[in-house]
Amino acid sequence: MKEPQPLEFNAKIDLVGTLDAVVIRANGRPETLGQLSGPNNYRLIGRPVQWWRALWAKLKANGLIPATMAFSAFLAVYGVVDQPQLMHELFKKPGVLPLIMGSGIAGLVTQAGANFLASDFSSGLATPRIGSMNYHDSGTGTVAATSTDSGLGTQAGPATRATGTQTNPQTNQYKSVGTITYGGALAITEWGIFNQSAQGGTMWDRRVFSVINVGNGDSIAFTYTLTLSGGGS
Repeated sequence: MKEPQPLEFNAKIDLVGTLDAVVIRANGRPETLGQLSGPNNYRLIGRPVQWWRALWAKLKANGLIPATMAFSAFLAVYGVVDQPQLMHELFKKPGVLPLIMGSGIAGLVTQAGANFLASDFSSGLATPRIGSMNYHDSGTGTVAATSTDSGLGTQAGPATRATGTQTNPQTNQYKSVGTITYGGALAITEWGIFNQSAQGGTMWDRRVFSVINVGNGDSIAFTYTLTLSGGGS
């Protein structure tokens, strides 16, 4: 007689992160940039060519655009600054947004971050703790995010990361607001959130976006909002 087998259950949780920013100039004047990265963000024109090529290849591979569409033709249709409505319509197609959000093109939770969360579950309230993912950093790298990223492409700004202010604005949301002050002229194009203030450690999420030019004494207040939705069985 066979031994009874334990029941197995698979659970699923959807994570959707958004990144907003406000630039505070050295004279105190704020410039609200709105959402830099997230599922409702269509500021795509300023993405580096590597981002567009990766998007084009993934859409073709999944049959979401014609297989015969050349890269130059794809840019002519979807990369023109005065016709963002075409990209908006593309995002409405079933399968497009999940593909982009899950591929690293738009930014994503890293595999190292997911491993960190799993370790927290099994730690028995010891370290590591997922609540330590609260240190904001920035850089000038432009290569699209991937799940294997362990750090920023090119770190830029203070070596000590900004400590975020954590809140729970909705029952299924985590929010961290961190302000980074710069000591010189930089073209900021990426952001990440980590588990420690010093360089190194584990990165939870990385985002690449259109350039934000800062000067000496300027700051960027980054707002990271993570929404968690249950599901699966």
